[in-house]
Amino acid sequence: MRRNLTALLALLVGLAAPAVAPAQQHRRRPAARPRISLSSYRAINQRWHNPTAIPAARFTSDGRFVLRLHSLNGLGSAELTPEHQDGGFDDAQRAEVARVLSDRRTGANAPIDRRLIDVIFQIARHFEVGQVNVVSGFRRESRNSNHSLGRAADLVLPGVSDEAVAAYARSIGFLGVGVYPISGFVHVDVRAHSYFWVDRSGPGRTARRSRSRSRRRRGGGMQEVHGTLAQQADARARALGVAPLGGTAAATVAPAHEGDDGDGDDGDDGDEQPNAPQVAPSGG
Repeated sequence: MRRNLTALLALLVGLAAPAVAPAQQHRRRPAARPRISLSSYRAINQRWHNPTAIPAARFTSDGRFVLRLHSLNGLGSAELTPEHQDGGFDDAQRAEVARVLSDRRTGANAPIDRRLIDVIFQIARHFEVGQVNVVSGFRRESRNSNHSLGRAADLVLPGVSDEAVAAYARSIGFLGVGVYPISGFVHVDVRAHSYFWVDRSGPGRTARRSRSRSRRRRGGGMQEVHGTLAQQADARARALGVAPLGGTAAATVAPAHEGDDGDGDDGDDGDEQPNAPQVAPSGG
């Protein structure tokens, strides 16, 4: 009897094992991330840059430029009226910026550095664009990036080339400015020492800083550009009394990666490219 019971248990275990193993294997398989072709992405990116799809630039009766931010990730828009000609936004408007610059995956947000908002305002006012399209703002998991500190944004100014946006931003001082010619946007962050770069990573890829000079000569990885210009811009800003940061201290903000304070002489390592971008109308 005992022998028969043991044989029966062994049979049941043998029958159950094949059913359990595939289920466990299925659970381990990572979910596939949606991807689009480069040609489709370029068509979408052209819409982001299309000036006819956005409102006209607006000014108050006393000549203050009105900043309009629009999330390309379905997080809405915000119109901000500065306190004075050169910027300055109250806490309520800063909260609106945090909403538009929320993490596109989780919807989480964090305080956005006051100087970053003023810099975006300054760039938009310089080109008099009716809307700034936000590709990415706060990203909680980007721990080796100023995005996780509320100090960075990836931007498109419709009707203005990315290189023109970057060229002007490089003149401001105490900024990280990255051009992404394949992905089609400009990264801007506030930091203690300016650093300018070009990264030719495509959509859906993560930028990796290349420390090898030979790789940089071949055009791979993240390439520093205009190093002398960065020092000159900081010197001018320092002479004008510009403070590099505008304050983002908050318990909800993820810390920078250990050994990287987020404002060193490196690009925004780990800056993630858009993968399957939204196609909502730019002027929505």
